[in-house]
Amino acid sequence: MKTKFLSAAFAAALLLTACGKATPEQPVVPEESAYTGTVTVIYEGAPFDNENISVDFTPAEDGASASITIHQIRFVPQMPVTIDVTIPGITLLGTAEKILLSCARVVPLAMGGEYPRYTVTDLSGEIAGDELVFSLKFGDYPTSFAGRRQGL
Repeated sequence: MKTKFLSAAFAAALLLTACGKATPEQPVVPEESAYTGTVTVIYEGAPFDNENISVDFTPAEDGASASITIHQIRFVPQMPVTIDVTIPGITLLGTAEKILLSCARVVPLAMGGEYPRYTVTDLSGEIAGDELVFSLKFGDYPTSFAGRRQGL
């Protein structure tokens, strides 16, 4: 009798464990957020850092795509003004731990219109917890961002 009880308890424990593992975890849901961090542009083979840059992450209503707006950026040291640049059409993929960002090619928006001279290519990145990181090329300029959610 004791053996049957232990066997039944062991089987029940296995079933509970197996059921728990079989249930997929819910993916992280993208939400509109603002981040502050450093944008690094590789210019003439050397990094040019733009510190304390604000970046807005804005997902579409369906959660499958998003845009990123980089505020007050200079791409080269000699650039006399700062501009806001929006990267539309970023594909999102949510996992249980993070949101993956990707975009093969898109024309960014700046100064009231499209900015084809600096077409974005090879964008990849992620949002994990309170951190946003991504890299891409603006035309011929490799660029990256690493920052934390504002207001924390």
